[in-house]
Amino acid sequence: MALTGIALYNLLDEEEYEKPPRTSTAEDAVKVNKWWNSLSPEEQTRLLAEDPERIGNLNGIPVEVRDAANRQVMNADIRRVEDIAKDKGVSVDAIKEDPEKYGLTAEDMTRYHNAINVRAGLEQYSRPNNTEPGRYPTAPSSTYLYVYEPLAFGGKGRAAISIGDPDTAANTAVVVPGASQSLRASDTSDKGWFDVQSEQAQNLYVESNRADPDHPTAVVAWMGYDSPTDGITAVLSGDPTAMREGGNLLAEDVDGLWATHKDPSKSHVTVVGYSAGAIVASDAAAASQLHANDVVLLGPVSTDEAGNADGFHVEGGDVYVGKASNDLNAHAGQAWLGGPDPIDPDYGATRIKAETPESYSSPMGYSMQAHTHYFTAGSESLYATALIASGHGGQLAQHGMEAEHKEEIPLWPDDDPEEDRTDIQDNHYHRSQ
Repeated sequence: MALTGIALYNLLDEEEYEKPPRTSTAEDAVKVNKWWNSLSPEEQTRLLAEDPERIGNLNGIPVEVRDAANRQVMNADIRRVEDIAKDKGVSVDAIKEDPEKYGLTAEDMTRYHNAINVRAGLEQYSRPNNTEPGRYPTAPSSTYLYVYEPLAFGGKGRAAISIGDPDTAANTAVVVPGASQSLRASDTSDKGWFDVQSEQAQNLYVESNRADPDHPTAVVAWMGYDSPTDGITAVLSGDPTAMREGGNLLAEDVDGLWATHKDPSKSHVTVVGYSAGAIVASDAAAASQLHANDVVLLGPVSTDEAGNADGFHVEGGDVYVGKASNDLNAHAGQAWLGGPDPIDPDYGATRIKAETPESYSSPMGYSMQAHTHYFTAGSESLYATALIASGHGGQLAQHGMEAEHKEEIPLWPDDDPEEDRTDIQDNHYHRSQ
């Protein structure tokens, strides 16, 4: 049932798309960190009070400081509207209907709307994860607002929330979402990642810390790029410009994490790109010099500028790919866009197990639901990704989590041995000691 043997069109070969330059480098983040640490406590407090929006989004500033600055701006965006509602004795809904009547602009309302969604995300990520009662810890988690730019991307917004402190954690995983995600959550095609798919980062956080509780893992939910509103339309267009720009932003933000870690020599960073986010992660590594130890691609439709695993330039680690044999979105997208498939043996990536239970099957063999299964509690893919994120990717084979690559057959559709595995169950959990 292979869709990937022959590409219908390879649009990326037909047109040369822009490769935008980065606006800052890893060295810039290090310089900012040295500058910040050279300031007196009084100077730091003054700058935080005078320019919180800049301090909160400046790579090289410690995460705890960025969190304080960004929460200050976020809360101001909320109070700007709610204080007027209280003063005028009207509801916020009344203000939304006619903001100009109350002296507010469309920009004010965009900031308010996105601030509410980010605050909800902070609250959600701090709550106990009860996806599997009895298996997951009940204590709330500390959260940090690492990025907050509510007006970015034409009002879709840009933000990153960390569960756990990446400045002190032994391991940090950065999760990059797929298409149809933003802060805005304005309609059915724009789902609001921090709310609708909060389990992606939460489940990885819990499972990674269960995999190695002695070496904590922080997980950054990174809604930091201009995600395509519609994944199908984005694939059909073949234009990777937004993902390439996102790759720059991802590389810059990850560089900031390296610059501020208390002991960078003992920090292990994994970037986990899902669906369209896998393109962002690939471009960040191949074209934007992403500073990461491991990269995990889940349900990738393309790796764009990364033609093979060597092109990722990971530091002491590996490139891993999880791609279910019945994932309609990933396989169809790969067939349309063409280019190298990361589950091909000559790509050079390590393939992890990522199959779905029988309930995800369909008469045509492929399933759209399989594409949303990668972060499901108990899944093979989450178990394997958590093992990698916690710094134990070398133990995949020991845990039975390495998958076989496709077998390339000349003049015949490629054969995927993963397709032949049966009795797949979502019962894979790390057992914390």
